[in-house]
Amino acid sequence: MHGRLKVKTTAEQQEEKRKERQKKLKIFQNASNTAFEKIVSKTYDAEGMEITKLLLAANSDYSSMWNYRKNAFLHLKTLKNEDEMKSMFDNELQFIESCLRNNPKSYGCWHHRCFVMLHMMKPNWERELQLCDLFLQFDERNFHCWDYRRFVTNHSNVPHEKEIEVTNKIIASNFSNYSSWHYRSKLLPQVYPDPTDSKRIEEKKLLEELELVQNAFFTDPNDQSAWFYHRWLLGRGDKEQYIVSLIVNRSPPSVFCCLRKPVKMFNGTLSVDDTTQTVDWTSSMSERYSHLWFCKLEDGFKKGQQHTVSCEVESSKLSCCLEENCQKATVCLPINREMFQDHTSQAKLSVLEDELNSCNELNDLEPGNKWVMLTLVLLMRAVSPKQHSEKISTMLDALTEIDSQRKRYYLDLRSKYAIEDCIVETNLNENRLNISGMKLTQICHLELVPTLTHLNISHNCLQNLTVPFANLFCLEVLEANDNKITNISGLKDVPNLKSINLDSNDISDVKQFEYLKTCRCLEKLSIRSNPVCESEKQFPTTFLLHFQ
Repeated sequence: MHGRLKVKTTAEQQEEKRKERQKKLKIFQNASNTAFEKIVSKTYDAEGMEITKLLLAANSDYSSMWNYRKNAFLHLKTLKNEDEMKSMFDNELQFIESCLRNNPKSYGCWHHRCFVMLHMMKPNWERELQLCDLFLQFDERNFHCWDYRRFVTNHSNVPHEKEIEVTNKIIASNFSNYSSWHYRSKLLPQVYPDPTDSKRIEEKKLLEELELVQNAFFTDPNDQSAWFYHRWLLGRGDKEQYIVSLIVNRSPPSVFCCLRKPVKMFNGTLSVDDTTQTVDWTSSMSERYSHLWFCKLEDGFKKGQQHTVSCEVESSKLSCCLEENCQKATVCLPINREMFQDHTSQAKLSVLEDELNSCNELNDLEPGNKWVMLTLVLLMRAVSPKQHSEKISTMLDALTEIDSQRKRYYLDLRSKYAIEDCIVETNLNENRLNISGMKLTQICHLELVPTLTHLNISHNCLQNLTVPFANLFCLEVLEANDNKITNISGLKDVPNLKSINLDSNDISDVKQFEYLKTCRCLEKLSIRSNPVCESEKQFPTTFLLHFQ
Protein backbone atom coordinates (compact mmCIF):
# COMPACT_ATOMS: atom_id res chain seq x y z
CA MET A 1 0.00 0.00 0.00
CA HIS A 2 3.06 2.27 0.33
CA GLY A 3 3.37 5.03 -2.27
CA ARG A 4 -0.31 5.08 -3.14
CA LEU A 5 -2.47 8.19 -2.70
CA LYS A 6 -5.32 7.85 -0.28
CA VAL A 7 -8.64 8.34 -2.04
CA LYS A 8 -11.02 10.43 0.04
CA THR A 9 -14.46 9.06 0.64
CA THR A 10 -17.60 10.99 -0.22
CA ALA A 11 -18.21 11.57 3.49
CA GLU A 12 -14.74 13.07 3.94
CA GLN A 13 -15.22 15.35 0.94
CA GLN A 14 -18.57 16.59 2.24
CA GLU A 15 -17.04 17.27 5.67
CA GLU A 16 -14.22 19.29 4.13
CA LYS A 17 -16.72 21.31 2.07
CA ARG A 18 -18.80 21.93 5.18
CA LYS A 19 -15.78 23.21 7.08
CA GLU A 20 -14.81 25.43 4.15
CA ARG A 21 -18.33 26.87 3.99
CA GLN A 22 -18.32 27.49 7.73
CA LYS A 23 -14.97 29.28 7.45
CA LYS A 24 -16.26 31.52 4.62
CA LEU A 25 -19.50 32.15 6.52
CA LYS A 26 -17.61 33.26 9.60
CA ILE A 27 -15.50 35.67 7.55
CA PHE A 28 -18.66 37.01 5.87
CA GLN A 29 -20.45 37.47 9.20
CA ASN A 30 -17.48 39.26 10.78
CA ALA A 31 -17.22 41.58 7.79
CA SER A 32 -21.00 42.24 7.93
CA ASN A 33 -20.81 43.08 11.63
CA THR A 34 -18.00 45.56 10.98
CA ALA A 35 -19.94 47.10 8.10
CA PHE A 36 -23.10 47.52 10.19
CA GLU A 37 -21.06 49.20 12.94
CA LYS A 38 -19.96 51.76 10.36
CA ILE A 39 -23.51 52.13 9.07
CA VAL A 40 -24.84 52.84 12.56
CA SER A 41 -22.01 55.27 13.40
CA LYS A 42 -22.18 56.84 9.89
CA THR A 43 -18.46 56.31 9.45
CA TYR A 44 -17.60 56.61 5.76
CA ASP A 45 -13.94 55.72 5.29
CA ALA A 46 -11.66 53.60 3.11
CA GLU A 47 -12.04 50.57 5.36
CA GLY A 48 -15.83 50.70 5.09
CA MET A 49 -15.66 50.98 1.29
CA GLU A 50 -13.29 48.02 1.07
CA ILE A 51 -15.35 45.82 3.40
CA THR A 52 -18.62 46.53 1.58
CA LYS A 53 -16.87 45.91 -1.73
CA LEU A 54 -15.80 42.45 -0.58
CA LEU A 55 -19.28 41.68 0.76
CA LEU A 56 -20.97 42.77 -2.46
CA ALA A 57 -18.53 40.81 -4.58
CA ALA A 58 -19.71 37.75 -2.65
CA ASN A 59 -23.40 38.74 -2.63
CA SER A 60 -24.47 41.54 -4.98
CA ASP A 61 -28.04 41.52 -3.60
CA TYR A 62 -26.92 42.82 -0.17
CA SER A 63 -28.90 46.08 -0.35
CA SER A 64 -27.67 47.46 3.00
CA MET A 65 -24.12 47.49 1.64
CA TRP A 66 -25.15 49.31 -1.55
CA ASN A 67 -26.94 51.88 0.62
CA TYR A 68 -23.79 52.37 2.67
CA ARG A 69 -21.82 53.06 -0.50
CA LYS A 70 -24.45 55.54 -1.71
CA ASN A 71 -24.27 57.47 1.55
CA ALA A 72 -20.47 57.29 1.44
CA PHE A 73 -20.39 58.85 -2.04
CA LEU A 74 -22.80 61.61 -0.98
CA HIS A 75 -20.57 62.32 2.01
CA LEU A 76 -17.32 62.26 0.00
CA LYS A 77 -18.76 64.66 -2.62
CA THR A 78 -18.60 67.37 0.04
CA LEU A 79 -14.91 66.66 0.78
CA LYS A 80 -13.25 65.82 -2.55
CA ASN A 81 -12.76 67.78 -5.75
CA GLU A 82 -14.35 67.02 -9.11
CA ASP A 83 -11.43 65.02 -10.54
CA GLU A 84 -11.19 62.82 -7.43
CA MET A 85 -14.90 62.10 -7.51
CA LYS A 86 -14.76 61.29 -11.24
CA SER A 87 -12.06 58.71 -10.57
CA MET A 88 -14.07 57.19 -7.72
CA PHE A 89 -17.26 57.04 -9.78
CA ASP A 90 -15.41 55.43 -12.72
CA ASN A 91 -13.98 52.79 -10.39
CA GLU A 92 -17.44 52.21 -8.95
CA LEU A 93 -18.90 51.64 -12.41
CA GLN A 94 -16.18 49.07 -13.11
CA PHE A 95 -16.92 47.34 -9.80
CA ILE A 96 -20.67 47.25 -10.54
CA GLU A 97 -20.00 45.78 -13.96
CA SER A 98 -17.90 43.00 -12.39
CA CYS A 99 -20.79 42.25 -10.01
CA LEU A 100 -23.23 42.19 -12.93
CA ARG A 101 -21.13 39.68 -14.78
CA ASN A 102 -21.61 37.33 -11.83
CA ASN A 103 -25.27 38.23 -11.32
CA PRO A 104 -26.80 40.03 -14.35
CA LYS A 105 -30.24 40.19 -12.71
CA SER A 106 -29.23 41.85 -9.45
CA TYR A 107 -31.67 44.62 -8.54
CA GLY A 108 -29.07 46.25 -6.28
CA CYS A 109 -26.41 46.45 -9.01
CA TRP A 110 -28.68 48.09 -11.58
CA HIS A 111 -30.21 50.51 -9.05
CA HIS A 112 -26.77 51.52 -7.77
CA ARG A 113 -25.57 52.08 -11.32
CA CYS A 114 -28.47 54.50 -11.82
CA PHE A 115 -27.40 56.33 -8.65
CA VAL A 116 -23.79 56.65 -9.85
CA MET A 117 -24.78 57.93 -13.30
CA LEU A 118 -27.12 60.53 -11.81
CA HIS A 119 -24.40 61.89 -9.51
CA MET A 120 -21.53 62.03 -12.02
CA MET A 121 -20.72 65.47 -13.35
CA LYS A 122 -20.23 64.26 -16.94
CA PRO A 123 -21.71 60.77 -17.31
CA ASN A 124 -20.82 58.82 -20.44
CA TRP A 125 -24.26 57.70 -21.60
CA GLU A 126 -22.94 56.24 -24.85
CA ARG A 127 -20.80 53.82 -22.87
CA GLU A 128 -23.88 52.77 -20.89
CA LEU A 129 -25.79 52.00 -24.08
CA GLN A 130 -22.89 49.80 -25.17
CA LEU A 131 -23.05 48.07 -21.79
CA CYS A 132 -26.75 47.38 -22.35
CA ASP A 133 -26.02 45.96 -25.79
CA LEU A 134 -23.40 43.69 -24.24
CA PHE A 135 -25.62 42.34 -21.49
CA LEU A 136 -28.57 41.90 -23.85
CA GLN A 137 -26.28 39.71 -25.96
CA PHE A 138 -25.76 37.55 -22.87
CA ASP A 139 -29.51 37.42 -22.15
CA GLU A 140 -31.86 39.25 -24.49
CA ARG A 141 -34.76 38.81 -22.02
CA ASN A 142 -33.02 40.42 -19.04
CA PHE A 143 -35.74 42.89 -18.03
CA HIS A 144 -33.38 44.59 -15.53
CA CYS A 145 -31.14 45.53 -18.46
CA TRP A 146 -34.14 46.67 -20.53
CA ASP A 147 -35.27 48.89 -17.65
CA TYR A 148 -31.78 50.33 -17.36
CA ARG A 149 -31.70 50.95 -21.10
CA ARG A 150 -34.90 53.00 -20.80
CA PHE A 151 -33.30 54.93 -17.94
CA VAL A 152 -30.23 55.66 -20.07
CA THR A 153 -32.17 56.73 -23.17
CA ASN A 154 -34.45 58.99 -21.11
CA HIS A 155 -31.48 60.82 -19.58
CA SER A 156 -29.35 60.98 -22.72
CA ASN A 157 -32.11 62.07 -25.11
CA VAL A 158 -31.50 59.21 -27.51
CA PRO A 159 -34.03 59.58 -30.37
CA HIS A 160 -36.96 57.17 -30.04
CA GLU A 161 -36.60 56.33 -33.72
CA LYS A 162 -33.11 54.98 -33.04
CA GLU A 163 -34.39 52.75 -30.26
CA ILE A 164 -37.19 51.45 -32.47
CA GLU A 165 -34.47 50.34 -34.88
CA VAL A 166 -32.83 48.46 -32.01
CA THR A 167 -36.06 46.57 -31.35
CA ASN A 168 -36.37 45.86 -35.09
CA LYS A 169 -33.00 44.09 -35.07
CA ILE A 170 -33.73 42.09 -31.92
CA ILE A 171 -37.20 41.01 -33.07
CA ALA A 172 -35.81 40.09 -36.51
CA SER A 173 -33.30 37.78 -34.84
CA ASN A 174 -35.76 36.37 -32.29
CA PHE A 175 -39.44 37.34 -32.32
CA SER A 176 -39.93 35.41 -29.08
CA ASN A 177 -38.30 38.25 -27.14
CA TYR A 178 -41.18 39.68 -25.11
CA SER A 179 -39.03 42.49 -23.63
CA SER A 180 -38.32 43.95 -27.07
CA TRP A 181 -42.01 43.86 -28.00
CA HIS A 182 -42.84 45.58 -24.72
CA TYR A 183 -40.16 48.25 -25.24
CA ARG A 184 -41.57 48.80 -28.71
CA SER A 185 -45.04 49.42 -27.24
CA LYS A 186 -43.55 52.23 -25.12
CA LEU A 187 -41.69 53.86 -28.03
CA LEU A 188 -44.24 53.79 -30.85
CA PRO A 189 -46.86 56.11 -29.21
CA GLN A 190 -44.07 58.69 -28.76
CA VAL A 191 -43.12 58.64 -32.44
CA TYR A 192 -46.45 57.77 -34.10
CA PRO A 193 -49.19 59.06 -31.75
CA ASP A 194 -52.85 58.65 -32.63
CA PRO A 195 -54.36 62.14 -33.10
CA THR A 196 -57.33 61.15 -30.92
CA ASP A 197 -55.43 59.26 -28.21
CA SER A 198 -51.76 59.91 -27.43
CA LYS A 199 -51.40 56.48 -25.78
CA ARG A 200 -52.19 54.67 -29.03
CA ILE A 201 -50.50 54.72 -32.45
CA GLU A 202 -51.69 56.17 -35.73
CA GLU A 203 -53.64 54.06 -38.20
CA LYS A 204 -50.93 53.67 -40.85
CA LYS A 205 -48.32 52.51 -38.34
CA LEU A 206 -50.87 50.24 -36.68
CA LEU A 207 -51.38 48.36 -39.94
CA GLU A 208 -47.61 47.98 -40.37
CA GLU A 209 -47.25 46.63 -36.83
CA LEU A 210 -50.11 44.18 -37.33
CA GLU A 211 -48.39 42.82 -40.41
CA LEU A 212 -45.14 42.46 -38.44
CA VAL A 213 -46.76 40.64 -35.54
CA GLN A 214 -48.79 38.42 -37.87
CA ASN A 215 -45.53 37.23 -39.43
CA ALA A 216 -44.42 36.27 -35.93
CA PHE A 217 -47.45 34.27 -34.82
CA PHE A 218 -47.99 32.66 -38.22
CA THR A 219 -44.39 31.42 -37.90
CA ASP A 220 -44.89 30.04 -34.38
CA PRO A 221 -48.52 30.21 -33.16
CA ASN A 222 -47.51 28.80 -29.76
CA ASP A 223 -45.20 31.70 -28.86
CA GLN A 224 -47.01 34.00 -26.46
CA SER A 225 -44.83 37.13 -26.88
CA ALA A 226 -46.31 38.10 -30.23
CA TRP A 227 -49.86 37.42 -29.04
CA PHE A 228 -49.47 39.78 -26.08
CA TYR A 229 -48.16 42.50 -28.37
CA HIS A 230 -51.02 41.83 -30.77
CA ARG A 231 -53.49 42.37 -27.93
CA TRP A 232 -51.83 45.68 -27.06
CA LEU A 233 -52.06 46.83 -30.68
CA LEU A 234 -55.80 46.19 -30.72
CA GLY A 235 -56.39 47.92 -27.39
CA ARG A 236 -58.63 50.94 -27.42
CA GLY A 237 -57.03 53.39 -25.00
CA ASP A 238 -58.66 55.18 -22.10
CA LYS A 239 -62.40 55.14 -21.55
CA GLU A 240 -64.28 58.40 -21.29
CA GLN A 241 -65.35 59.21 -17.74
CA TYR A 242 -69.00 59.82 -16.93
CA ILE A 243 -71.56 59.36 -14.15
CA VAL A 244 -73.51 56.11 -14.38
CA SER A 245 -76.03 56.58 -11.56
CA LEU A 246 -77.04 58.69 -8.56
CA ILE A 247 -78.73 57.70 -5.30
CA VAL A 248 -80.22 60.46 -3.16
CA ASN A 249 -81.36 59.86 0.45
CA ARG A 250 -83.55 62.36 2.30
CA SER A 251 -82.62 61.04 5.74
CA PRO A 252 -79.81 61.07 6.53
CA PRO A 253 -79.26 63.60 3.71
CA SER A 254 -76.66 62.04 1.45
CA VAL A 255 -75.76 61.32 -2.17
CA PHE A 256 -74.09 58.29 -3.75
CA CYS A 257 -72.43 58.70 -7.14
CA CYS A 258 -71.35 55.81 -9.41
CA LEU A 259 -68.65 56.48 -12.03
CA ARG A 260 -67.83 54.60 -15.21
CA LYS A 261 -64.09 54.50 -14.39
CA PRO A 262 -62.71 54.00 -10.88
CA VAL A 263 -60.75 56.93 -9.45
CA LYS A 264 -58.60 57.37 -6.37
CA MET A 265 -59.92 60.85 -5.65
CA PHE A 266 -63.26 62.30 -6.71
CA ASN A 267 -63.98 66.04 -6.91
CA GLY A 268 -67.36 66.04 -8.61
CA THR A 269 -69.46 69.20 -8.42
CA LEU A 270 -72.73 68.66 -6.54
CA SER A 271 -75.68 71.04 -6.66
CA VAL A 272 -79.11 71.02 -5.04
CA ASP A 273 -81.78 73.04 -6.87
CA ASP A 274 -79.00 74.72 -8.92
CA THR A 275 -77.09 75.75 -5.78
CA THR A 276 -73.57 74.37 -5.63
CA GLN A 277 -72.83 72.48 -2.41
CA THR A 278 -69.54 72.19 -0.54
CA VAL A 279 -69.13 68.48 0.13
CA ASP A 280 -66.43 65.93 0.93
CA TRP A 281 -66.58 62.83 -1.24
CA THR A 282 -65.48 59.60 0.43
CA SER A 283 -65.25 55.99 -0.68
CA SER A 284 -65.54 52.67 1.13
CA MET A 285 -62.44 51.54 -0.83
CA SER A 286 -59.90 53.23 1.42
CA GLU A 287 -56.60 54.03 -0.34
CA ARG A 288 -57.87 52.30 -3.46
CA TYR A 289 -59.53 53.27 -6.72
CA SER A 290 -63.31 53.17 -6.57
CA HIS A 291 -66.36 53.52 -8.80
CA LEU A 292 -68.61 54.55 -5.89
CA TRP A 293 -68.41 57.80 -3.93
CA PHE A 294 -70.52 59.13 -1.08
CA CYS A 295 -71.09 62.55 0.49
CA LYS A 296 -73.23 64.00 3.29
CA LEU A 297 -75.23 67.18 2.89
CA GLU A 298 -74.84 69.49 5.86
CA ASP A 299 -77.94 71.60 5.11
CA GLY A 300 -80.09 68.56 4.32
CA PHE A 301 -83.39 68.56 2.43
CA LYS A 302 -86.48 70.48 3.41
CA LYS A 303 -89.32 68.29 4.63
CA GLY A 304 -92.22 67.90 2.20
CA GLN A 305 -90.42 69.64 -0.65
CA GLN A 306 -89.18 68.41 -4.01
CA HIS A 307 -85.47 68.78 -4.77
CA THR A 308 -83.31 68.30 -7.87
CA VAL A 309 -79.83 67.00 -7.18
CA SER A 310 -77.17 67.19 -9.90
CA CYS A 311 -73.62 65.89 -10.05
CA GLU A 312 -71.05 66.88 -12.65
CA VAL A 313 -67.62 65.48 -13.50
CA GLU A 314 -65.55 66.38 -16.56
CA SER A 315 -68.12 66.70 -19.39
CA SER A 316 -70.71 64.46 -17.73
CA LYS A 317 -73.71 65.62 -15.72
CA LEU A 318 -76.54 63.58 -14.19
CA SER A 319 -79.59 64.84 -12.29
CA CYS A 320 -81.97 63.10 -9.91
CA CYS A 321 -85.35 64.33 -8.66
CA LEU A 322 -86.25 63.66 -5.02
CA GLU A 323 -90.05 63.87 -4.85
CA GLU A 324 -91.65 65.71 -1.93
CA ASN A 325 -93.03 62.56 -0.23
CA CYS A 326 -90.09 60.23 -1.04
CA GLN A 327 -87.24 59.23 1.24
CA LYS A 328 -85.02 57.99 -1.59
CA ALA A 329 -84.55 58.60 -5.31
CA THR A 330 -82.36 56.89 -7.89
CA VAL A 331 -81.48 57.46 -11.51
CA CYS A 332 -79.40 55.31 -13.89
CA LEU A 333 -78.09 55.96 -17.34
CA PRO A 334 -78.73 53.08 -19.74
CA ILE A 335 -75.60 50.93 -19.75
CA ASN A 336 -74.72 50.12 -23.35
CA ARG A 337 -71.90 48.04 -24.75
CA GLU A 338 -69.61 51.07 -24.85
CA MET A 339 -69.46 50.76 -21.05
CA PHE A 340 -67.48 47.56 -21.49
CA GLN A 341 -66.12 48.23 -25.00
CA ASP A 342 -64.99 51.67 -26.13
CA HIS A 343 -66.47 53.23 -29.22
CA THR A 344 -64.64 52.11 -32.36
CA SER A 345 -64.32 54.17 -35.52
CA GLN A 346 -65.22 52.57 -38.84
CA ALA A 347 -61.52 52.52 -39.75
CA LYS A 348 -60.53 50.69 -36.60
CA LEU A 349 -63.52 48.38 -36.89
CA SER A 350 -62.31 47.36 -40.34
CA VAL A 351 -58.88 46.63 -38.82
CA LEU A 352 -60.48 44.41 -36.19
CA GLU A 353 -62.48 42.58 -38.86
CA ASP A 354 -59.31 42.02 -40.91
CA GLU A 355 -57.58 40.62 -37.84
CA LEU A 356 -60.56 38.37 -37.18
CA ASN A 357 -60.32 37.00 -40.71
CA SER A 358 -56.56 36.43 -40.35
CA CYS A 359 -57.00 34.59 -37.06
CA ASN A 360 -59.76 32.44 -38.53
CA GLU A 361 -57.37 31.52 -41.32
CA LEU A 362 -54.67 30.64 -38.78
CA ASN A 363 -57.19 28.65 -36.75
CA ASP A 364 -57.91 26.54 -39.83
CA LEU A 365 -54.15 25.93 -40.23
CA GLU A 366 -53.52 25.33 -36.49
CA PRO A 367 -56.75 23.91 -35.03
CA GLY A 368 -56.81 23.67 -31.26
CA ASN A 369 -54.17 26.36 -30.63
CA LYS A 370 -55.17 28.15 -27.41
CA TRP A 371 -53.59 31.51 -28.33
CA VAL A 372 -55.38 31.62 -31.67
CA MET A 373 -58.70 30.64 -30.10
CA LEU A 374 -58.45 33.13 -27.22
CA THR A 375 -57.57 35.93 -29.64
CA LEU A 376 -60.56 34.95 -31.78
CA VAL A 377 -62.80 35.20 -28.71
CA LEU A 378 -61.50 38.68 -27.89
CA LEU A 379 -61.82 39.86 -31.49
CA MET A 380 -65.36 38.53 -31.89
CA ARG A 381 -66.27 40.21 -28.62
CA ALA A 382 -64.85 43.51 -29.90
CA VAL A 383 -66.37 43.36 -33.39
CA SER A 384 -69.92 42.16 -32.65
CA PRO A 385 -70.66 40.42 -29.33
CA LYS A 386 -74.28 39.72 -30.16
CA GLN A 387 -73.60 38.29 -33.63
CA HIS A 388 -70.83 36.00 -32.39
CA SER A 389 -72.23 35.12 -28.95
CA GLU A 390 -72.86 31.44 -29.73
CA LYS A 391 -69.45 30.94 -31.35
CA ILE A 392 -67.73 32.72 -28.42
CA SER A 393 -69.42 30.41 -25.94
CA THR A 394 -68.51 27.30 -27.96
CA MET A 395 -64.89 28.39 -28.26
CA LEU A 396 -64.59 29.12 -24.52
CA ASP A 397 -66.00 25.67 -23.79
CA ALA A 398 -63.37 24.16 -26.08
CA LEU A 399 -60.61 26.17 -24.38
CA THR A 400 -61.53 24.70 -20.99
CA GLU A 401 -60.67 21.31 -22.44
CA ILE A 402 -57.62 22.29 -24.52
CA ASP A 403 -56.05 24.43 -21.79
CA SER A 404 -57.40 22.70 -18.69
CA GLN A 405 -54.88 24.31 -16.34
CA ARG A 406 -56.60 27.63 -16.99
CA LYS A 407 -60.11 26.25 -17.05
CA ARG A 408 -61.31 28.60 -14.31
CA TYR A 409 -60.04 31.61 -16.26
CA TYR A 410 -62.14 30.71 -19.30
CA LEU A 411 -65.20 29.96 -17.17
CA ASP A 412 -64.83 33.31 -15.39
CA LEU A 413 -64.39 35.07 -18.74
CA ARG A 414 -67.60 33.50 -20.02
CA SER A 415 -69.36 34.57 -16.81
CA LYS A 416 -68.09 38.12 -17.25
CA TYR A 417 -69.42 38.29 -20.79
CA ALA A 418 -72.80 36.84 -19.74
CA ILE A 419 -73.20 39.42 -16.95
CA GLU A 420 -72.21 42.28 -19.26
CA ASP A 421 -74.77 41.20 -21.86
CA CYS A 422 -77.47 40.93 -19.23
CA ILE A 423 -76.71 44.38 -17.77
CA VAL A 424 -76.82 45.91 -21.25
CA GLU A 425 -80.22 44.33 -21.99
CA THR A 426 -81.77 45.23 -18.62
CA ASN A 427 -83.61 48.44 -17.76
CA LEU A 428 -81.72 49.26 -14.57
CA ASN A 429 -84.21 51.97 -13.62
CA GLU A 430 -86.47 49.06 -12.62
CA ASN A 431 -83.78 48.27 -10.01
CA ARG A 432 -83.86 44.51 -10.70
CA LEU A 433 -81.26 42.24 -12.28
CA ASN A 434 -81.80 38.57 -13.10
CA ILE A 435 -78.64 36.63 -13.97
CA SER A 436 -79.87 33.20 -12.86
CA GLY A 437 -79.26 29.94 -14.72
CA MET A 438 -76.25 31.16 -16.72
CA LYS A 439 -73.60 28.75 -15.35
CA LEU A 440 -71.82 31.69 -13.74
CA THR A 441 -68.61 30.95 -11.84
CA GLN A 442 -68.03 34.53 -10.71
CA ILE A 443 -69.95 37.73 -10.01
CA CYS A 444 -68.58 41.01 -11.37
CA HIS A 445 -69.57 44.59 -12.20
CA LEU A 446 -71.65 45.02 -9.02
CA GLU A 447 -70.06 48.45 -8.58
CA LEU A 448 -71.89 49.61 -11.73
CA VAL A 449 -75.37 48.72 -10.48
CA PRO A 450 -75.65 50.23 -6.95
CA THR A 451 -79.34 51.07 -7.40
CA LEU A 452 -80.50 47.42 -7.49
CA THR A 453 -83.13 46.41 -4.95
CA HIS A 454 -83.53 42.82 -6.22
CA LEU A 455 -80.70 40.58 -7.45
CA ASN A 456 -81.22 36.99 -8.63
CA ILE A 457 -78.03 34.91 -9.00
CA SER A 458 -79.64 31.51 -8.38
CA HIS A 459 -79.11 28.28 -10.35
CA ASN A 460 -75.48 28.98 -11.25
CA CYS A 461 -72.10 27.43 -10.41
CA LEU A 462 -70.93 30.02 -7.86
CA GLN A 463 -68.61 28.69 -5.16
CA ASN A 464 -68.35 31.82 -3.04
CA LEU A 465 -69.80 35.27 -2.50
CA THR A 466 -66.59 37.04 -1.53
CA VAL A 467 -67.07 40.00 -3.89
CA PRO A 468 -68.20 42.96 -1.69
CA PHE A 469 -71.97 43.38 -1.90
CA ALA A 470 -71.86 46.30 0.57
CA ASN A 471 -71.80 48.81 -2.30
CA LEU A 472 -75.29 47.66 -3.31
CA PHE A 473 -76.73 50.34 -1.05
CA CYS A 474 -80.32 49.74 -2.12
CA LEU A 475 -80.32 45.92 -2.26
CA GLU A 476 -83.23 44.38 -0.34
CA VAL A 477 -83.64 40.89 -1.83
CA LEU A 478 -80.88 38.47 -2.82
CA GLU A 479 -81.69 35.10 -4.41
CA ALA A 480 -78.61 32.86 -4.42
CA ASN A 481 -80.13 29.39 -4.09
CA ASP A 482 -79.00 26.34 -6.07
CA ASN A 483 -75.29 27.14 -6.36
CA LYS A 484 -72.17 25.61 -4.77
CA ILE A 485 -71.54 28.44 -2.31
CA THR A 486 -69.35 27.78 0.73
CA ASN A 487 -68.28 31.34 1.63
CA ILE A 488 -70.59 34.35 2.06
CA SER A 489 -68.13 36.89 3.50
CA GLY A 490 -69.03 39.39 0.75
CA LEU A 491 -72.51 39.83 2.24
CA LYS A 492 -71.12 41.67 5.26
CA ASP A 493 -72.48 45.19 5.88
CA VAL A 494 -75.11 45.29 3.12
CA PRO A 495 -77.13 48.17 4.64
CA ASN A 496 -80.69 47.53 3.42
CA LEU A 497 -80.69 43.78 2.79
CA LYS A 498 -83.95 42.25 4.07
CA SER A 499 -84.19 38.78 2.49
CA ILE A 500 -81.58 36.19 1.46
CA ASN A 501 -82.22 32.81 -0.12
CA LEU A 502 -79.22 30.46 0.21
CA ASP A 503 -81.09 27.18 -0.20
CA SER A 504 -79.29 24.21 -1.80
CA ASN A 505 -75.69 25.36 -1.43
CA ASP A 506 -72.58 23.83 0.19
CA ILE A 507 -72.29 25.94 3.35
CA SER A 508 -70.94 23.68 6.08
CA ASP A 509 -69.48 26.19 8.56
CA VAL A 510 -71.96 27.95 10.85
CA LYS A 511 -69.44 30.76 11.35
CA GLN A 512 -70.18 31.93 7.80
CA PHE A 513 -73.49 33.33 9.03
CA GLU A 514 -71.69 35.63 11.44
CA TYR A 515 -71.07 37.90 8.45
CA LEU A 516 -74.82 38.51 8.22
CA LYS A 517 -75.07 39.98 11.72
CA THR A 518 -73.95 43.33 10.31
CA CYS A 519 -76.93 43.37 7.92
CA ARG A 520 -79.16 45.30 10.33
CA CYS A 521 -82.29 45.20 8.17
CA LEU A 522 -82.23 41.44 7.57
CA GLU A 523 -85.63 39.84 8.25
CA LYS A 524 -85.55 36.55 6.34
CA LEU A 525 -82.80 34.00 5.77
CA SER A 526 -83.45 30.68 4.03
CA ILE A 527 -80.68 28.07 4.18
CA ARG A 528 -82.46 24.77 3.49
CA SER A 529 -80.46 21.86 2.00
CA ASN A 530 -77.06 23.04 3.15
CA PRO A 531 -74.64 20.71 4.98
CA VAL A 532 -74.73 23.06 7.95
CA CYS A 533 -78.44 22.28 8.43
CA GLU A 534 -77.90 18.57 9.11
CA SER A 535 -77.82 19.32 12.82
CA GLU A 536 -79.67 22.27 14.33
CA LYS A 537 -77.38 21.99 17.34
CA GLN A 538 -74.71 23.77 15.36
CA PHE A 539 -76.66 27.02 15.57
CA PRO A 540 -76.30 29.16 18.72
CA THR A 541 -79.68 30.21 20.14
CA THR A 542 -78.78 33.89 20.01
CA PHE A 543 -77.96 33.55 16.34
CA LEU A 544 -81.36 32.03 15.55
CA LEU A 545 -83.16 34.73 17.47
CA HIS A 546 -81.40 37.36 15.42
CA PHE A 547 -83.24 36.22 12.30
CA GLN A 548 -86.67 35.47 13.76
